[in-house]
Amino acid sequence: MPAVIPLVGVNFARRTTNREYKLGTPQLDDDNRTWVYVQASEAVATGTCTVSGAFALTDAAGSHTADTAFVSGEYGWVRKTTSPL
Repeated sequence: MPAVIPLVGVNFARRTTNREYKLGTPQLDDDNRTWVYVQASEAVATGTCTVSGAFALTDAAGSHTADTAFVSGEYGWVRKTTSPL
């Protein structure tokens, strides 16, 4: 799905070993969902995950969702799926 706030080359399913954007960069998609650019600190399967304040991704259930799996050390996008109260 395309990004609404245009950043060149954004592909939410893309995983890389080299950083392409600043960690923590937010991006809206065409369904008004917020995505965040992170780095996996461990292997992360698809599904809910946790993003730390330093934008490190872990496989623990949390407030974000990885729609594509990550290998430890990879960079990519996860979407925010819950809001704090």
